[in-house]
Amino acid sequence: MGNLDLGKLITIILFFFIGMFFFGDKIFSWYQHKDDLQLNISNLVYTKADFTKMEASEREVFLRETSTACVNKHHVDGLSCLDTSYWLANSLVDRGVDEDLAMELMSSCSKACETETYVAPIISNGANPQTKKKRKAGENYGGATKWFWEED
Repeated sequence: MGNLDLGKLITIILFFFIGMFFFGDKIFSWYQHKDDLQLNISNLVYTKADFTKMEASEREVFLRETSTACVNKHHVDGLSCLDTSYWLANSLVDRGVDEDLAMELMSSCSKACETETYVAPIISNGANPQTKKKRKAGENYGGATKWFWEED
């Protein structure tokens, strides 16, 4: 086996610290999965009692949002359905949701993941999505070329 020279050891440690200085934040972000899909639920319910007190329509909206988040996470990050349900529970607990409620939502998350039912998010403030406005003849096109086959 050969001797490990003190100069080689210092060189290895020096290169390690230089690498960590320049690339440490990238290495830690890869390790912590900061670029993964984050939990995005508009109206969180924090306790199981609050969940049971909700009206049926509000409860359905909340369950649709959680199932949509689970299906998105499953497809974007390539997690298994079990890992996706654990991700949901851990994310909810990190935001202050009661552990009993988070455990119950795990089953709905895994069912949504297995059946791959994607429900479009419901717009809660009643705003309509913006539609493309048709231009009238003679309007300024902002410097763009209007082709002869375009309608007025």
